[in-house]
Amino acid sequence: MVVQFKVGNYLSFKEVAVFSMVGYMPIKEHETSPFLSNVFYDPSEKIKLLKSSVLYGANGSGKSNLLSAMHFFRKFILTSSNQRQAGDQIKVLPFLLSSETEGLPSFFEMIFYIEDTRYRFGFETDNQNIHAEWLFALGKESSTKELKLFSRQFQQIQPTKHFKEGKGLEDKTRPNALFLSTVAQLNGNIATKILRWFQENFNVISGLENTTISYTVSKFQEDEDFRKIVIEFFKSIQIGFEELAILEEEALLDTTLAALPKVLPQEMDTILTQLKKLQETLRVAQEGKSEAKKVAIYTQHKKFDKAENFLRYETLDFNLESKGTQKIFSLLGPIFDTIQKGKVLVVDELDSRLHTLLTKELVKFFHLKINKKAQLIFASHDTNLLRKDIFRRDQIWFAEKNKLGATDLYSLVEYKVNQATVRNDASFEKDYLLGKYGAIPFLGNIQKFKTDFFDDPQEQEK
Repeated sequence: MVVQFKVGNYLSFKEVAVFSMVGYMPIKEHETSPFLSNVFYDPSEKIKLLKSSVLYGANGSGKSNLLSAMHFFRKFILTSSNQRQAGDQIKVLPFLLSSETEGLPSFFEMIFYIEDTRYRFGFETDNQNIHAEWLFALGKESSTKELKLFSRQFQQIQPTKHFKEGKGLEDKTRPNALFLSTVAQLNGNIATKILRWFQENFNVISGLENTTISYTVSKFQEDEDFRKIVIEFFKSIQIGFEELAILEEEALLDTTLAALPKVLPQEMDTILTQLKKLQETLRVAQEGKSEAKKVAIYTQHKKFDKAENFLRYETLDFNLESKGTQKIFSLLGPIFDTIQKGKVLVVDELDSRLHTLLTKELVKFFHLKINKKAQLIFASHDTNLLRKDIFRRDQIWFAEKNKLGATDLYSLVEYKVNQATVRNDASFEKDYLLGKYGAIPFLGNIQKFKTDFFDDPQEQEK
């Protein structure tokens, strides 16, 4: 579970920005429904954590940069020690629009839970070296004071007695690698647990490309319960097909060969014999190999006659389905896996190619009361989701660039309109589009642009 994430001097973030998944204690929105709750309590039972958060802002405001920072944070933890050599660049991009940040390191920090222990891990880095690194822990039964596990200033690394696994490994850490990653690579217990959490329980994906379709396909093939869930889900949203099947390349060839007539012309019979020999050769060659097999995805649609009577099922290639349908299928794997196993899923442009009502239902999966640990963080342009019947005020975040090109980050619950906090009964979408919360495109000169560019006489007369 994520509690908080900070980033500074990275892409469009000049100052350190704070993104929080901590629920605002005074408000009680979306907590009393028998089946839905937008919050759960952390293991200490002292703070509420949000099950989802949505991020809005104009194009180029920095929404994607926040999610990119989370992606970099995760990837660097997982790879800095085992995929980096001495002298390799770290490839972190600092804020470039101010002389104040020149030569300064980028800043990253996350607070998160693994089981009942809360960790706070962070680092500062430029393209060449780690400037600072730190790890603190707070157990469920501990006081409010964190235990320092280790701290670092350049190559001065100091593990404490609470991080004995790091003792003696200080000199084995390269200047461009994280100490945490180095200790994990050498089987340190706490460090390994943290790296495994980021590898298995914290995922950042793009909603613009179906990058997770192979994962969903694998889960669909291996998990019968998941297969049933996917089929029932598509039936429930009445998307058009009755069944979905995935065939491996070898099984597909078997099916094709079996469908051929028993009696064939001599030439065809010779070709068939050669195909079968080739299939057997390939099968033997693949034995013992673990490479992913190529698959084909098919859907079954009802076919009707002129009088609208059902005739039979027609099998179609999945690529003939809409881009939105393909995206939904791609997302279902990580979404259901996240909810079932209490993971964290970060998605850029979750709503891309999806109808508002469908995106709303996908989000509400996370708000089910049976969800005790899973979290969804996503960026969106769909203002139809800005509704008080979906989100609490502390779940809605905005990214906005100031006049210096730097991104500011703030939540609706902390925003002030005419010196007053935003009321729960406000029309979130309407007020946002009116500019009351900021974080919208500035289109003040768009009419002049259209008139000048298209040279419309009618527009000029207005």
